[in-house]
Amino acid sequence: MRLVDTHAHLFWEDFESDLEEVISRARNAGLEAILNLGTDVDTSRACVALADRYPVCRAAVGIHPNDASLHESDIGGVMDRIAELLEHPHVVAVGETGIDLYRDQVPLETQLRFLEIHFELARAHDLPIVLHNRQADREIREALLKWDEGVTAILHCFLGDVAFGRWAIERGHYLGLGGVFTFPSSSLREMVGEWDRDHLLLETDSPFLSPVPFRGRRNEPARVADVATAVAEALGIPPGTLARQTTANAARVFSLTDLGGPADLSDSGT
Repeated sequence: MRLVDTHAHLFWEDFESDLEEVISRARNAGLEAILNLGTDVDTSRACVALADRYPVCRAAVGIHPNDASLHESDIGGVMDRIAELLEHPHVVAVGETGIDLYRDQVPLETQLRFLEIHFELARAHDLPIVLHNRQADREIREALLKWDEGVTAILHCFLGDVAFGRWAIERGHYLGLGGVFTFPSSSLREMVGEWDRDHLLLETDSPFLSPVPFRGRRNEPARVADVATAVAEALGIPPGTLARQTTANAARVFSLTDLGGPADLSDSGT
């Protein structure tokens, strides 16, 4: 299968001892691209370094909402450094940014200030934006209504309902499906058929959220194949068809011209 992991964090210390093997397993599983997303300036730089080192990797740069308060005293300086990283040719998106009301450790006002600047940068650089959302569907929807003109968003680890997913897709945005899709408690399997497949993406959020049957263990990009199999089963289509569709989607939204495009969807296979 031809696959793309549209959300990973391979700079995490969990990968220090075996990153080469992790990359090798990803390539052997059919991955043609891995998008690593920064959560602050240092990890954003690390994502760029990974993209320089490994041809399969791409980078996104940004400030995670749970890290926002650490930089509140120097928002301008911090976001200027993020803007500088956006000039790198291997940077294909802005993020990970968004809103997190689950941990409740950063005031919503602070998160929104950072989020608006991320949207401004995405618009200025003609890049998509990757949005984190924990218990903030209403706030994310309001943010999109305010700021998404000219910006395509990827709703990372989408856990919203059918209506929210359909609304986001109708505005031109994409839904990221990952390990949670495979959990027995997930209702995503009943919803996914209601959404336009042209706006679905696969992800792992490595090293987090391993799919069944690896739940509770470190996640890695190769396991996006397990997510693809689960989503394909829910849709009643061959995994290879789903893989080709989501890879074409990723190529489109992240401008990954070397991955090919919709013509590949006509291929036969499982």
